[in-house]
Amino acid sequence: MSIAKTNLVNTFTNYVKDFQTKINTINTQLKNGKATLTTAQQDEVAKLSTAAKSYATPQDSIANAQKTIGVAQTGITSILKLMPQLQQLASQASNPTLGSSDSTNYNFRFQQLVTEIGKLATSASLNGTNLLSGTAGMNVIIGTDKTAASRSFINSVNIYGMMTTGLMSGIKLDTPENAQAAVNALNSALAQINNGQSLLKMTSSRLTAQANKLTGLTTTANNSINAIQNIDPAKLKAQLAQLQSQQNVDYQLISQLDPNAYKALIVANAKANAG
Repeated sequence: MSIAKTNLVNTFTNYVKDFQTKINTINTQLKNGKATLTTAQQDEVAKLSTAAKSYATPQDSIANAQKTIGVAQTGITSILKLMPQLQQLASQASNPTLGSSDSTNYNFRFQQLVTEIGKLATSASLNGTNLLSGTAGMNVIIGTDKTAASRSFINSVNIYGMMTTGLMSGIKLDTPENAQAAVNALNSALAQINNGQSLLKMTSSRLTAQANKLTGLTTTANNSINAIQNIDPAKLKAQLAQLQSQQNVDYQLISQLDPNAYKALIVANAKANAG
């Protein structure tokens, strides 16, 4: 066989092998349902996966904070339902014409409601955190780094503190004068409770917005991963058919140029595919 003919056989043989490599790659992708990634793509997928996982921590922290705020808001709602009763009793007991027995009666009923509010405040706890009892508040992770911007703090309303050392501490209706002082204290306490409730609502809204942002970032990262990894079976099958057709043409040319080389190539490819 001439040198030119040998060179042609070698050229077409290399074409066949190159096509076979591409065919094997496509078959692997079709079998696994995932694309065969380059090193750069693998690095990008790893980076995106790490980012997606990192969003889980702040999302969990925000979810726990929202639950704690919900418990506090439920407690505040119940307390606010009792406050008008306290105000009414205090107003009635502030009448300067009341006798001591009437004042004592008003005060007894008043203290029962105060005790009920105290119970509501101290029971508004979730996982050891109570936004209605104590001044500790709650730290919330809202981002993925360790900067101040990735932290948020929820201030407590501390209604129980109002009752023990604050505006509502020691209030009683045992005299009209004390009852009038109680009226003033209750008005101030109510304003503070309402303000605390509004702040919790605002905080909850901000946390919801941040949680939605994190969900969006997670979705974007996962979509990017899928765009890199996922395959288009129909497109790959079309490419596979084209490669096989081109390879068959080269096989035919080799068989015409050198039947022995053709047979050897068929055997070699069969062994490679079997392995």
